[in-house]
Amino acid sequence: MTNLKRVINKEFLKRHQLEIGVLFCFVLPPVGILWLMFIGWIHLKNTVDLKVPFYLNTTTFFFICLALATLGATFSEDKEGYMLIFAMILGYLGLYLYIRECVTMTLIRRFKWIMIVGGVFLVASGSVLKNVQVTDMLIGGLTGTIFLGPSPDSDGRLFGTAYNPNFASFLLLLILSFLLAEQLKRQQCKRIVIWNYVFVAIMMFGIFQTGSRAGIGVMFLVLVIFMLRYSAKIGMVAAALFILFHKQILDVIPRFDVLNEAILERKEIWMTSIRIWEKYPFFGTTPLGYRHAYDQFTQPEPHAHNMVLGLFAEYGTIGGLAFLLLVMTLMFKVCCMLFVHAKNKELLNFFLLSLPVLFFTGIFDHPLVSPQTALLAVVLVACFDRYTGSVPFWQKTVLFVNYKVVRMIYFEGPRMMRLEKQRVKG
Repeated sequence: MTNLKRVINKEFLKRHQLEIGVLFCFVLPPVGILWLMFIGWIHLKNTVDLKVPFYLNTTTFFFICLALATLGATFSEDKEGYMLIFAMILGYLGLYLYIRECVTMTLIRRFKWIMIVGGVFLVASGSVLKNVQVTDMLIGGLTGTIFLGPSPDSDGRLFGTAYNPNFASFLLLLILSFLLAEQLKRQQCKRIVIWNYVFVAIMMFGIFQTGSRAGIGVMFLVLVIFMLRYSAKIGMVAAALFILFHKQILDVIPRFDVLNEAILERKEIWMTSIRIWEKYPFFGTTPLGYRHAYDQFTQPEPHAHNMVLGLFAEYGTIGGLAFLLLVMTLMFKVCCMLFVHAKNKELLNFFLLSLPVLFFTGIFDHPLVSPQTALLAVVLVACFDRYTGSVPFWQKTVLFVNYKVVRMIYFEGPRMMRLEKQRVKG
């Protein structure tokens, strides 16, 4: 009986190892990070041993470039500690390959709902602890409830188990996009589920409580995209209202009174990040060396508060250009998803709402500098690449666009001209 239980438990852990790791990322972040890293390292070992296939695309090329840049920085700066970043990137690559190989629609649904449960836990724990100063470094580090950031405290901002309000805002934005995509799916089936609206309200409340101005701005953008997908007319009206009443909306945003100071501070950080890139143009400084490099110009700063500048400064031109290539590829795929007549577009809204969160939060922040958020983003990108891997986007999109153009020129054009002539004669 004992042996049977061990076999069942082992089989359960093997079958649901990804979901367990994602859940731990919210409850005990260091455990979740190491759990997902081990999945990646083991799968990468199996890839090297030729037990599982290797997929060469822009995403794997991006991780390979980051790994090469880290090795270059390690040897050029003679910093053995940078090998920790090298190991971390290998974990990202291995996790991506694992999901790219093993993911199913069922696993994507489980990932989505585990993230939603984790988001509720993050908001609940953050609401309880946001006015409590965690003094025990070990407990705070293990649970993610200790504040990590350039300022001495969190100023009552919600961050739950994400170490930082901006990281918490990024996670809650992803979860909000999942919920809105679920709402669009249910709207197509004409089903109304109250608890889905409740979860949406909880996520929006949590995003406001984080006090992340960039996060709140991206939240409004995601809501506009949601309304456009729900109804084009409603979406355009909502976008117009946001533009007309932008001053009133800005007054609602937390810490808006210090926005000008924050913009000047961001500008200084960005200019310094460019100078760091100029000083370390090829391999960068790695995330571990960024603070020290920044300290050579002014007071230390943990990251660039901009994803593009951060990757150029941390991984040099090699990593920065690879990232731009990855972004262009993902944007191209997202645009193609809107035009290609694929049989299964069940997850269209899921990715159409969530992927912009990765890009737009990176304009004023660098949430992926944290392994906790980066690993969950790797899961999302891997699911997207697997979902779109079987569709020849370029060929189908070109054929579709050509068909539309030809139809407009040879069929719709003459028909419209005939209708116009009939209207003039009448």
